[in-house]
Amino acid sequence: SLFSYNNPVGACPHCKGFGRIIGIDPNLALPDRSKTLAEGVVKPWQTATGKECQDDMTRAARKAGVPMHVPFHQLSEAHQHWVMEGDPGYDSGDPQKSWPKLWYGVRGYFRYLESKAYKMHVRVLLSRYRSYTLCPDCRGRRFNADSLAFRARQTVGAVASESSEPQLLRDAPAPALADRPGSMTLAGFYALPIRDALAQVRAWGRQLAWPADHPLALVLEEIESRLGYLVEVGLGYLTLDRTTRTLSGGETERVNLTTCVGTRLVNTLFVLDEPSVGLHPRDTGRLIGILQRLRDCGNTVVVVEHEPAVMRAADQIIDLGPGHGDSGGSVVFQGTPKQLDRATGSLTADYLTGRRTIPLPLRRPVNLAGGKSATPHLELSHATAHNLRDVSVRIPLGRLVCVSGVSGSGKSTLIREVLVPLLQIKLAGIGATAPALEDEVDGESLDEARGALQAASLEVRGELGGVVLVDQSPVGRTPRSNPAVYTGAFEDIREVFAALPDAKTAGFASSAFSFNSAIGQCQRCRGAGFEKIEMQFLSDIFIRCPECNGRRYRGPILEIRAEADGKAWSIADLLEAPVESAMAFLKQLPDSKPARRAIARLQMLCDVGLGYLHLGQPVNTLSGGESQRLKLVRHLVEAPEAGQKTLFLFDEPTTGLHFEDVRILLLVFQRLVDAGNTVLVIEHNLDVVRAADWLIDLGPEAGDQGGTIVAAGTPETVAACEASHTGRFLRESGLGN
Repeated sequence: SLFSYNNPVGACPHCKGFGRIIGIDPNLALPDRSKTLAEGVVKPWQTATGKECQDDMTRAARKAGVPMHVPFHQLSEAHQHWVMEGDPGYDSGDPQKSWPKLWYGVRGYFRYLESKAYKMHVRVLLSRYRSYTLCPDCRGRRFNADSLAFRARQTVGAVASESSEPQLLRDAPAPALADRPGSMTLAGFYALPIRDALAQVRAWGRQLAWPADHPLALVLEEIESRLGYLVEVGLGYLTLDRTTRTLSGGETERVNLTTCVGTRLVNTLFVLDEPSVGLHPRDTGRLIGILQRLRDCGNTVVVVEHEPAVMRAADQIIDLGPGHGDSGGSVVFQGTPKQLDRATGSLTADYLTGRRTIPLPLRRPVNLAGGKSATPHLELSHATAHNLRDVSVRIPLGRLVCVSGVSGSGKSTLIREVLVPLLQIKLAGIGATAPALEDEVDGESLDEARGALQAASLEVRGELGGVVLVDQSPVGRTPRSNPAVYTGAFEDIREVFAALPDAKTAGFASSAFSFNSAIGQCQRCRGAGFEKIEMQFLSDIFIRCPECNGRRYRGPILEIRAEADGKAWSIADLLEAPVESAMAFLKQLPDSKPARRAIARLQMLCDVGLGYLHLGQPVNTLSGGESQRLKLVRHLVEAPEAGQKTLFLFDEPTTGLHFEDVRILLLVFQRLVDAGNTVLVIEHNLDVVRAADWLIDLGPEAGDQGGTIVAAGTPETVAACEASHTGRFLRESGLGN
């Protein structure tokens, strides 16, 4: 128990074993330190309720001789401390008890608010300025002093000190936990990369030389086995203390896979869905080795996969098709990979054998050398977050740009955690349209980004009006939203039905054709189409509504039908049809402005390869790849209205996509760039990498061995770089030969 931070015996009493505490973050309270005290550097005091504190500071600063018209970051350290902490001797929780004799400072103001936290509006205000900070007692180690008093010999990794522990620990070591040459605490061991931890465990085994039947020898053997599996699947760059919430989907799946291998199960069916997600081609071979080891132990391994290397390594391939949606669902082929090469009528076989290929587009020229013909670009300098090593890079605008590198080399950190927040700040500062991000980036707001990215800088050398992050997070959790609603086509479809003669006779407006409207929705299920039965200790059961039979609408609404091409469809029939069929039906109706708008939006769904979705399919049933492409459609719909050059950011957009879907997606990317936009893609898929106008390759390895720019240029330039793993696979694919 002493060596578990999940147990009160071993956990740090201050942070309860979490390593972090929640408190007031000065970077949120003072987000822009280039402002003066008079200009309102203290953000919470710029509202009507905070104006009194701003006036108090003005009077106190005049009395104390603190400049009011000097940027805060240029004030002396003593004056900055005075603003934050108040006058010496002030320790009251209530500013009114000491004021006006003593200035209470920013922290005194928040201490006073915390004493009033029983009020809801005060808690809401405090939540805006709170964030997690490193625990001052354990410095993020999570353990108490008794646990950290025990040390083991360190012979691998950071030699002669605990420098393998987090950077923050090295910057400010606690005196009681000072480094000792050649030894480490358990927290220091957890902070090692897995590959170093494995080497250390092996070193302990050699040094201790226990007999094979010794209990602790068995423990070391088990630890070595589990860590070895993690290294084998390409996760050696992760540290043991890395929280699971920070892992990508592919990393999480590989951790779970090694857990399965470590249990040494036999006669078990393993089903894996896209295990190669987030894997560089260099790491795919390691994954295949693990899958084959599971098979060789007597297990059955079923993998849903589009990665060519995994398919070629399979014993049996089951190819479904021939199309998608209603045109799929049949077994097109089943047999060995060699038999698949001779199969006909299979798109998978055509691409694997090279009978079909994704053509390379004409490259757009990029000139970053300067001069009159220089390509507009973003210039990112001194990015140092996580494993990035003072990275400076230029990203051309108006081009298809791909960021590549082995898994864990720092691609997502560079783009999502450095570039995107800096773009938020930069675009807000130059008066451009606010960035249209789907959500907060990794939980960080604009104010958090200002404080966290002081070392990095970004210059926009060209025209850029907005930034859009299109990731694979769920589009929505409510089953009431569907592709028609999400893309805005449903409003136009309702107008089409409201314009029918029968609808006008019945007095139905367009709102009556919404299943969210009390006028049109089924009164029993309220337009949901199903009823939920709570099962108490079991999972809830959803059954089709017995009154509307799942069609969501009242009877009078369903009697209004549009007739075209020998079909008479109600609005419920249209929602149950695939997008392609619904679009064909609308084209047969009398021409109208709402019908044209609806057809144009549905056509965009077909353009991104989503024509097989049912128009009324709940968005919470879509896969990650489908959600990402649906988001892209909405931005394509809004782009003509915005009329600005936009930077589109995609993170692994080919996840879950077949070769043919990748081809269609690349056509959409080219369409965006042709319209003057910039498409920036984090990707491992070689077809996407080959099609890029400009390629930025990070590495050379993962984790602490990555975080640098290995090569930047056209794909042919990167292919010629011997130090680039991506370049090696580009050469093997025939590029640059």
